[in-house]
Parts: sequence; structure tokens; C-alpha cells
Amino acid sequence: MRTFTSLLVPALLGLLLAACSSVPVETDYNPDANFNGFQRYQWQMETSGSDSSISPFHAQRVKSTLQGLLDEQRFRQVGANETPEFMIRYYLTEQVEGFGRNSGSRGSIGLGSGGGGFGLGVSVGFPLSGGKPERHFRVIIDVIDARASQLSWRGSALINADQDSEDLADDIEKAVKAIWAEYPPKQAER
Repeated sequence: MRTFTSLLVPALLGLLLAACSSVPVETDYNPDANFNGFQRYQWQMETSGSDSSISPFHAQRVKSTLQGLLDEQRFRQVGANETPEFMIRYYLTEQVEGFGRNSGSRGSIGLGSGGGGFGLGVSVGFPLSGGKPERHFRVIIDVIDARASQLSWRGSALINADQDSEDLADDIEKAVKAIWAEYPPKQAER
């Protein structure tokens, strides 16, 4: 019995940690796209990358992780004289939350009158928490039908950007893997 317990506790702990570390993913797709016909791809580098406020090394991590996943699934990158069936585009954008309109921090002017008097008031709101805004990176991966030049599938995930580089690199890799795990979409029966 002792052996069973010593194996069960680490297994349950591992499952609990895996459940806590999952990355929420959002996807959308064109229901008319033929994803079975997408085998050969090309990077769409003109519109891939990241916001200028984000280190280009983070964008490179997105590409290299995605490249590994494409290779594992036997998708083939086309050569210079070949035509791809689909294009891959990736982008990393920054989102800041906590200040501005979303936090209730804003100014206002009020006018009023009544009973022979007139009043004017001005107020400025500011956050009392003293905290700093939360920074996030949104990882976006697009699959574009190369023949039709149309977006066929998009996946994205939001990760915390306020962490050290090593942890951020791990979260970027997890986000890319979680996004790509949703491709191809489970299309509804027609």
C-alpha cells in the first residue's frame, strides 16, 4: 500500500500542476477552407514579427517553436521555385491593462444649475492602489490560404509579460504549442 501511495501522490501533483499551467487559447476559422489540402507552406515574413516595444528575440522564439511543430507534423516548407498551399504568419503584440479607461481612471467636468444658482465642477480620477499596470503579450498565429490569399485560421493566446526572460521564454513556447494544438480546427459536419 505504501508503494501505491508513493506513486499516486506525485502523479496527482503533476496533474494538478499541468492543469494550472494551461494556456487559454482563442481560435476562429473559415468554415469553407479545405485544411486537408494544406501541406506545403511558406512564411509570410512581411507581416510577421512583433510590436516595436517587444524584443525581437521573443518573436524569434515564436517562429522557432512553430517551425519545430510544423516539422514534427510533416508539413513541408516550400523552396524558392515552389508554390505553397498555405502561408504562416505570426505576431506578438503587447497589451497593457490597469490604467486608463478600463480602470476607471479619467477626468470629468460637470455643470449644474438650480434655484437661481449656477455651479461648475472639475474632477480627476486616479488609481489608489499604487500598483503598476499589468503587461501581457498576445501571441497570434495565422494560416492563410495561399491560392485565395485569404485568412483561413487564427489562433491566439495571452501570456503574462511581467516576468523574467527565462520564464517568459517558457510561456511563449507553451502558448505557441497550445495554439498549434488547436490546428486544424474540428470542422462541423456538413
